[in-house]
Amino acid sequence: MEDDLEVLIRAAAQAAWKNEPARQLAEAIEHRIVLPLPLWLKTNLGRDEASQLARVIAWERCHELAVKPPRAGISWGYLANHVRWRLIDAVRAEVVRRQRHPVTHPVPDVETPEVPMLGAHLDRIVAELEQHGLPSAVGRELMRVAADGPPFYRSTIISRLRLSGVTESQAEALAWLVRGSPSRPSALARLAAGQPDTQVFEDLTVRKWLKAAAGRDLRFFGRWTSEYSGRDLARSA
Repeated sequence: MEDDLEVLIRAAAQAAWKNEPARQLAEAIEHRIVLPLPLWLKTNLGRDEASQLARVIAWERCHELAVKPPRAGISWGYLANHVRWRLIDAVRAEVVRRQRHPVTHPVPDVETPEVPMLGAHLDRIVAELEQHGLPSAVGRELMRVAADGPPFYRSTIISRLRLSGVTESQAEALAWLVRGSPSRPSALARLAAGQPDTQVFEDLTVRKWLKAAAGRDLRFFGRWTSEYSGRDLARSA
């Protein structure tokens, strides 16, 4: 079968998780794992957040299965159960958080489009971080920590990353790479929107985030300042 999970994972691993094999695996995850998510999970976590977490969890698990597959074999059912168990844990954590911190002024929901194939895009960001001096294994682990919500707010991403041991400047930069703002979209959002890799990663702001996330810029604290401009970045790159 052309959508056999074991075959897709093997092909993607042989292609270094890039190009057409990676795209095929990401599309299969979208159709086999993300779209069929139970409604109650989407309701409790939020549609976009549940879908995004499912993509990241499934993609990371595929990497692990390529290295150490279970004795019983790899199947879509196995992967779907793994993703749902992780999401159920996330729901429980969110319930506890809401009990401890009840919302007194609810924020209106804002509709956002579905973001496809985030696994491949996260790998692309990890590759760029490696070029800036951050080992691939470290970059992958930090991406996993950043995505291991909920919630997927930038402040909570920073908190999770700080608990993992990175510096404050690294945590803020990594958070900006995967979770931007309406006026400043993240590198992840721009890739998911279809912008070319070169356009995204040659952007001075994104390069600043990458440099800080790799631990090469201790002055970074999330915003441009008069002391640290794009010209400074170009000079220090």
